[in-house]
Order: sequence, then structure tokens, then C-alpha cells
Amino acid sequence: MTARDAGTMTDADEDELAEWLAADPRHASAFAQVESYWRAMSGRQVKSALRDRYGIAASRPKPRPRRSLRWMGPALAASLALIVIGAADDWPTRLRADAMTATGERRTIPLSDGSVVQLNTDSAIAIDYSGNRRVIRLLKGEAAFTVAPDRGRPFTVEAGGGSTTALGTRFIVRREGDETQVTVTEHRVRVAWPAPPEGSRVVPEGEATRYGPSGIEPAHGVDAIAIAAWTHGTLVFVDRPLGEVVAELNRYHPGYMRVLGSDLRARRVSGGFSTDDPVSAVDTLQRTLGIRSTRLTDRLIFLHG
Repeated sequence: MTARDAGTMTDADEDELAEWLAADPRHASAFAQVESYWRAMSGRQVKSALRDRYGIAASRPKPRPRRSLRWMGPALAASLALIVIGAADDWPTRLRADAMTATGERRTIPLSDGSVVQLNTDSAIAIDYSGNRRVIRLLKGEAAFTVAPDRGRPFTVEAGGGSTTALGTRFIVRREGDETQVTVTEHRVRVAWPAPPEGSRVVPEGEATRYGPSGIEPAHGVDAIAIAAWTHGTLVFVDRPLGEVVAELNRYHPGYMRVLGSDLRARRVSGGFSTDDPVSAVDTLQRTLGIRSTRLTDRLIFLHG
């Protein structure tokens, strides 16, 4: 943990971390894998503390003063986060993908028909142009599509079991767990989901929909310019909860950032930040909101009151 911006965590923060850690059944193996990381950081004291507090090793726990335990929650959470984040290379996706981005990377891919794909952070696509069809499979993440017209070959993006077919020029598709969000920035698209009763919906410019196991949501108006801001390297938030803002910034961060405490996560935030420097964005939020952070290098950041 760096001295810069470090603060004392409350009991509630520590309890929340403990609950989060208990929900992950892999912390024993995670600790074994992270041994080398702590060794590189001269972390013998941290490893010992983790064994003592969480019983990860077979050694008998040793009593430690309460003060020394204050920062162990973030330390263990950080360790587990490193393991989760570090399944890193995602080889199953890499083997299927024709184009892929790393965390924090954006990439523009020109297609053979003149269409263009902009891949957002940690995203992947497979390209299937054959016969009378143009199909892009969004394997993970988010992409913006600018479509060259071709009446004889529809342009379709398949993602999460559904599909989006261009009836115009430009739209964005984002996969989030078992749901997929589609935002139209120019003209229209047709969104199809195989489960009844919806079947398909036409979504006009300036509106968005989401589909998944519960079907296709009705299209609704959105700030499409703000949603598409990432294509220009910017994230725009208007009256959003701090927890959501930091979660979005975390998509561009090769590490782990989290807001502790439900009240703090619910605090409303507006602003614009660069996708290239999420840590500076968090620094700005911290100064503006008058909150504190606990850090194990800039890769592992916990914001709290």
C-alpha cells in the first residue's frame, strides 16, 4: 500500500470486503498463485497476515493487533482480483477471434466491404463474410459498427444468442454477462432474439434496447453521443452513481478498482474522463468528492469514506 492517499478503513468497509472474499471459493488456490507476486513486492508480512486471518495455510493463526489488520482486507481482495484479472490472455476467445483488444486498448478495423469496426477495451470479434451475407460475431466486450451499404448482403452482428441487422449506418453493441445492449447512433437496426414472444424489434436512431433471457426490452431514448464517446477516447457520465462510474473506468484499467460502502457507491457523479488514464480519473473523483482511498500500487485501488 502506498502512503499516498491511503486512509483508514471502517469496520463496515472491512466487513464488506470479508463478505466479498467469502463469496469466492477459490481464495486458497488464489493465495498459492499469488505467492510470487507478494515475493516480488517483499510481501512476507502480508502473506503471513493473510494466513493468520483467513486460514489459507495450515499454520496456526497468530494474534495480531487490530491496527495491523486494517489493510489486510484490501490486500487479500487485491490478491484475488489479480488472479481473476490475470486469467488474462483468454485463450479460448483468442483462438476464435479475428480481432481482439487488451484492457485499455481501442482498435479500428477496416473491413473488406468498406465497413469499419471500432473495438472497445477487452473486446473481440470474429468476421464471417461469405456468399450473400456479412456477419460479425461479437465474442466479448463492445464494438461500434459503421456499415457500408450493400442491399444484396445484409450486415448482421451476432452476440449473446441474438442478432442486430443494420438498416442504416452506425450502431454500438455491448455484451454484459448474459445480456446485450444495442444503441443506434445513425438510422435504424433490427434486433432479433430467438426466445418468444418478442421475436424482433426495429430500434431507431437515438434509442437503445437490451436483450437476453427475458427477451427484448422496448426501445427507449438515450444520450447516444455520451454512449458513443468512448470511440473518441472519452467517457461521459451524467448524474450516475459513483459505483457505476468506477466500474466503467475499471474496464479500461489493467488492475482492480472498487468503491466500498453502499452509500458511497450511490453518490451521484457527472463528468468526462479519458479512457487512457483511469487512475487519474479516480484521483479527480477522490479530490472532488473529498473521499479517501487505500492502494496497493495504482493497480489496486479501493475508494471509501
